[in-house]
Amino acid sequence: MLRSMRKHGSKVLGILVVVISVVFVFTFGFNSRQRGDKIVAEVGPIKISANEYRDAYISTANTYRRLYGDKFDEQAMGLKKMVINQLVDKYVLLEKAQDLGLSTSDKEFMEGLARMGLVDKNGQFDRDLYMEYLRRQGMEPKTFEENQKQAMTIAKLANIIEDNGAMVDEKAAYQSYLREKGQVRLSWAVFDPDQYRDKVTVDDKELASLYDKEKSVLRSENILHLKYMVIDEKSGVRDDQAYVELLKSKDLSAYGKSKGLEVVDLGAQKESEIAAKFAGLKIEDVLKGMGKGDISLPAREGEKSFIFQIVDREEGKPLEKSEALKILRQRLAGEKAKLMARVAAEDGTKGKGAAFTKDSEFLARSAAAIPGLGNIPRGDLAIFGLSKGQTYQKPVDINGRYYVFACVDEKQPESGQWEKDKETYRAIYTAKAREAYLMAFKEDLKKSLKVKIDWEDI
Repeated sequence: MLRSMRKHGSKVLGILVVVISVVFVFTFGFNSRQRGDKIVAEVGPIKISANEYRDAYISTANTYRRLYGDKFDEQAMGLKKMVINQLVDKYVLLEKAQDLGLSTSDKEFMEGLARMGLVDKNGQFDRDLYMEYLRRQGMEPKTFEENQKQAMTIAKLANIIEDNGAMVDEKAAYQSYLREKGQVRLSWAVFDPDQYRDKVTVDDKELASLYDKEKSVLRSENILHLKYMVIDEKSGVRDDQAYVELLKSKDLSAYGKSKGLEVVDLGAQKESEIAAKFAGLKIEDVLKGMGKGDISLPAREGEKSFIFQIVDREEGKPLEKSEALKILRQRLAGEKAKLMARVAAEDGTKGKGAAFTKDSEFLARSAAAIPGLGNIPRGDLAIFGLSKGQTYQKPVDINGRYYVFACVDEKQPESGQWEKDKETYRAIYTAKAREAYLMAFKEDLKKSLKVKIDWEDI
């Protein structure tokens, strides 16, 4: 197996080490198999616990806060999904390393400590410095050693996978360069569901049928009684440490008083009112899955962290039939109007009834947004790769409206620019191609190990 994996000569430039180091450097990969709590993911025989995930999430979030300060946005970054995927990647690759018989010896571990600077000026192991380092990390020596050895074993596997990197020729790099460095001017037609509302009819029988199916779940808003604590840089308290201590005490008010932290009691409010008050935090995600007495993960906004506790919650009550029918009628009308808009937009991609009324300026083919429209969904960035005269062959949903895009003009890079950029761009292109190779390699491993993730509990 090793011989087969080494037969190609290209390198992945250590991408794998970067991917995995996020988990190991930020969290030291607490081993879920030592935990007995709820399981949020499975990687073959390995189970990832809720505690392990929370540890990883808090440590990773805090590291990014130190790196990016106010610019760090957990929700925009998709931190929850990123952290669980990193943990899955770690165990997927550890399983592959074990299959290949890879491991890390005590001697290699000590050499790793030396590279981390945990030796004295004479090059000898400094136990006092080592223990102080572990104390600051909140780690036991045994746990630290196990997880550092895991990280080093994965690095060995990285060297093997690097030998299988994608082969890249100059022609492919040049074609990619033309696509990325060129510019495109787009035109678009808009299909707004609101324009189809007056064409929609909702049949009473259809409405009654839907009511019969959903009347048991049609309820008023939940009422939550919340408390929250505010932590900032002047508090002298780390939000991750506060979270861990609160998981034990479950008493937000007492903890805040003992640390001199502000604790606010919101009283009972509707979920929509709470969401409006904490719009910047996306509070619905913060409170998702929480029950009475539960403590939330720290949520960051600007220079402050917020930790919430649900004091009590009152589930919504069944709606009166007339109110429920009104809500259902509006929903059905909206769904039908959106369907009509989409069908019209699909016809528009085929040249039927599309009024291209707006044009962009010249945009880079590597763009991800259009001024005035905003970000383009990741799955539709191919609109920037259109050639002159081409129409994108599916509608693009942007904020509930459907858009049909066509290319009205394009520009290629200036003559001779390729020769100036060639060496730099080839390196960039090669790294991207090898990253794609690595991603495919990991996805194949995940399929073979039957990875399962319980997204509702994350």
